[in-house]
Amino acid sequence: MIMNNIDIKEFKEKHGLSTAQVAEIANVSIRAVQSWEYKQRNISKSAFKLLIDYEQSVFDNRSKDHAIAAMQKLKEVTANKNKNKKSEGRLIDESQLIPVEQYIIPIKGQAGLKKAFFAPDQYIEDHFEKEIILVKPSERAIYHKIEVDGNSMPGTLEPGEWARCEDIPQMYWENKDTFKPNKVYCLFHRKHGILFKRVSVPYYGSITLSSDNPDKVEYPDETFDLMEFSKILIVRKKEVDL
Repeated sequence: MIMNNIDIKEFKEKHGLSTAQVAEIANVSIRAVQSWEYKQRNISKSAFKLLIDYEQSVFDNRSKDHAIAAMQKLKEVTANKNKNKKSEGRLIDESQLIPVEQYIIPIKGQAGLKKAFFAPDQYIEDHFEKEIILVKPSERAIYHKIEVDGNSMPGTLEPGEWARCEDIPQMYWENKDTFKPNKVYCLFHRKHGILFKRVSVPYYGSITLSSDNPDKVEYPDETFDLMEFSKILIVRKKEVDL
């Protein structure tokens, strides 16, 4: 069982931190962090809050970086169009990038995730291939490249396209600032499988999912309890951008 909902080993790997750095963040000794990692002691409430605050700040900064990068790219494209030149976007020196893991989840095989509701990460690790991708240091995370099924988001994510998604830790699902109306999310539902939807602000443990498809008979807005989902991810990019 993960103590206080934080797996210290996973926390270190996800953020590229050493044991000493985690100890500094949590304001504890290195020995204390080691005892958490090996499940010998529970994380204190004060340290737990510091770790949550750190992860929230990383998530918030990453979201801001994506927004800034998108705005910068738009400005560059607009500027180049004004000069009647074809834009290729801003080139980034690969030496500035870092390698991270990305799991590849095709439509074929997604059904099995419904059976692994209580341990989706372990199931993904055991049953799907992964690749190494290069990202900016501010975008360090474990990503999932997921094939789109269904026509819920026409014009945004078409059937057969691939979406690069970043996991949203469960501890943030009920935070009113987590879900944005202009973003698309990937949700693992225990019965409906993988869904690509827009998400409303959480309300007493529930969220409303909506699609961009105008056919509201086939694609109605639906409200679900957050407990019905094993994973919720934010779509960062789609295949044409990768």
